[in-house]
Amino acid sequence: MNRSVYITRLASFLPNEPISNDQMESILGLINGQPSKAKPLILRNNQIKKRYYALDKDGQTTHTNAELTKVAITKLFDSDFDLSKLEILSCGTTTPDQLLPAHAAMVHGELGGHAIEINSTTG
Repeated sequence: MNRSVYITRLASFLPNEPISNDQMESILGLINGQPSKAKPLILRNNQIKKRYYALDKDGQTTHTNAELTKVAITKLFDSDFDLSKLEILSCGTTTPDQLLPAHAAMVHGELGGHAIEINSTTG
């Protein structure tokens, strides 16, 4: 049986306040106590002006990858489509919080919810 499938909603989540290029090293630290020599060249080429880190000013993690994913997913639901209608959770990441259990299993755990099919891809 073939069914047509459509993407009908998108959501995203960026943690904490945006960090400017000038603030990067205060969050991530210096290299051997020195500012990065490559930073100006890289920033000029990628043209990124701000970024979001799941870190506080002391370098402590504020959100796991699974928590970031959960918040974005919960933004998809409303009174017309609630979590109980979710049938499959497919997650992909290049930076899972750990290798096992898989990222999708961790996100499913963060969501709470009922038994569903999960698929986790990485790499």
